[in-house]
Amino acid sequence: MLSDVQIGDKKDTWEWALDGGKPLTIKKLSGLCDENILASASNATSTLRNNLVPKKIEIFVWRLMKKRLPVRIELDKKGIDLHSVRCPLCDNDLETTDHTLVFCSYAQDIWNRDFQWWGLGAFVNLSFSEILRGNSGVSMSTFGNKIW
Repeated sequence: MLSDVQIGDKKDTWEWALDGGKPLTIKKLSGLCDENILASASNATSTLRNNLVPKKIEIFVWRLMKKRLPVRIELDKKGIDLHSVRCPLCDNDLETTDHTLVFCSYAQDIWNRDFQWWGLGAFVNLSFSEILRGNSGVSMSTFGNKIW
């Protein structure tokens, strides 16, 4: 029935009300998300895009800040039945994001090796949210701080 219907000479496009009926683009949608969603969140400046950091890292940090990483303690809160909520690497504490990424002896060994490789001295044991706020306890170049 619709094969002979002609709507007009306009190109078929997706349009949306948020941008005054203009064509939908991912770039516009991404910009609106940054302006409206991320800017209203706490610690929003640390989640805004940084061209020096790969997208995968930005997404990981965003998920980390929103407590959306699948560590055992978060899975348990969502009702997923696990054998144990303890760290599977060291078994010294509960598997939280801070423990897994900072306080676990395996994570500390990796951080210390990285800091030594980067010539930054010893790694300071802070929570990951403190580290993301720039409280790493080390002095870096301006370029290093921008990446961090």
